[in-house]
Amino acid sequence: MNPEFSYNFDRYLPLLDPDTFSDPAFYRELEKIGYRQVLLGGTGSSCLVDVIRSIKEETELSVALYPAGPDSVGPADVVLMPDVMNSNSHFARPFGSGSVATAMNILKQDLPFLPIAYMILGNSTARWYFDAFLLPSPKIILGYAMYARMVGYRYLALDYEDPAISISDKLIAGLREIPDLHLVVSDEFSPASAAAALALGVQTAITPSDIYEDASDPLALAAEFYDRLLRDT
Repeated sequence: MNPEFSYNFDRYLPLLDPDTFSDPAFYRELEKIGYRQVLLGGTGSSCLVDVIRSIKEETELSVALYPAGPDSVGPADVVLMPDVMNSNSHFARPFGSGSVATAMNILKQDLPFLPIAYMILGNSTARWYFDAFLLPSPKIILGYAMYARMVGYRYLALDYEDPAISISDKLIAGLREIPDLHLVVSDEFSPASAAAALALGVQTAITPSDIYEDASDPLALAAEFYDRLLRDT
């Protein structure tokens, strides 16, 4: 029952909803582009386990899984355990019923896992889904992050998926001063804005599934992100 702290995230990860991206051919093409990792997640997927297994059978991609709850746990290379630090929901907050049930399912399946302190910073679908309250200032966010690190979290994820807010360079700089904390930021990035976030000090940039779902050519978009963010790594 040891966390998989040895798992290394790439500088960029696309989050893909397996309900939409279920065809293994799509993942074979991602691998041809050069991707080594994918992140699967969504609010529910009846085919999640089958998608994970087909990716593992037909590619060499490493699969990280962001489960929406205990019924969204499957045989990935690592299962993320995102405790929503600013959630009012008994389901999603640390030690909430959903978090505990998810942990029990991960343990039952003997899967590698990675605890992540997760904060929702804007008015997004995630805020509604997890009943999150907005944190009033960077100082409070830094306080939450320091607490998370002190009690053992090594990964911190910030959800910026709200067009009304911008990534704060001062906040990123302050978070990077916390020792041994890997900083992940999720936003509706373009390749250029993701590169800018990485230049500020973000260690892993994540894009939500909807930017690929809305793209006229998802694989062409994936190639743009790869060329800008991963090709030289």
